[in-house]
Amino acid sequence: MRDWFGIGGVTDERELIPAQARQQIFTQSGLHDDLNPLKIAVRESVDSAANPNSTPIILAVDETGSMGVLAEVIIKKGLGTIMEEIYERKPVTDPHILCMGIGDAFSDRAPIQVTQFEASIVLADQVKNIYLEGNGGGNGGESYLLAHYFAAFKTKCDAQVKRKRKGYLFTIGDEAPHPKLTRDQVKTFIGDDVEADLSAKDLLGVLSPNWEVFHLIVKPSYPEAVTKWVELLGERAIQVADHEKLAEVIVSTMQVIEGHDADKVIKSWSGDTSLVVQKAVGGLTKSATAAGVHRL
Repeated sequence: MRDWFGIGGVTDERELIPAQARQQIFTQSGLHDDLNPLKIAVRESVDSAANPNSTPIILAVDETGSMGVLAEVIIKKGLGTIMEEIYERKPVTDPHILCMGIGDAFSDRAPIQVTQFEASIVLADQVKNIYLEGNGGGNGGESYLLAHYFAAFKTKCDAQVKRKRKGYLFTIGDEAPHPKLTRDQVKTFIGDDVEADLSAKDLLGVLSPNWEVFHLIVKPSYPEAVTKWVELLGERAIQVADHEKLAEVIVSTMQVIEGHDADKVIKSWSGDTSLVVQKAVGGLTKSATAAGVHRL
């Protein structure tokens, strides 16, 4: 396996850093300037000689409470698995991955944190700068809509502009989405002035022409969270029985959406991974092609 992130001392070929306590990996005690959306004009996924057909992929991970483990899973295993399997299975070309930490805009100081789009070892260091605030409001939801807003209005991707090809946006967590993103929250945490609050459906309508949008519901989750995500995304609200298999589910999801046979994708994995992938993507259907860059 390629050492995508150049971090030595691994105990497993898929593990990107040595086994450490979460607090030893994520040492930030506040929002890092490099990840602060207030200091970001736009995040770009740009074609290059090394990546001439770039595909933007956003992984927006819930970092509240017990979900802080997801950030650890993503950096220790997920990024390497995703990169390796995309290059081997080829569901998309030249992946550029951007990671976000997502919290609760009603209670947190840093409910959205954003890396660059990267296809190199730089991304691992950026992810380690995510501040695991670990709060959440205990109010039946998290601010996943901040990720939707950022993807819709604060990214510029050659795949979408030059080739009319969609990127992939995965939010990941165990809570429901808040039903709206308020104009004050947009101003406070991203710095944009918008005329009114934005509903989840409003944002999804803006995203859909340019992004394949999914939410991975990490078990154990709340039944009402599953219901609300299914109401918003339908079959693209995907329940993941084992958070250690998030990377495999993400790659498999892209394969199915890009037209690979779901049964073959499921059977390509072994053991418990195959079972988790089957439950996650067995009901997915191939994406209908949509083109064009659409903004509010």
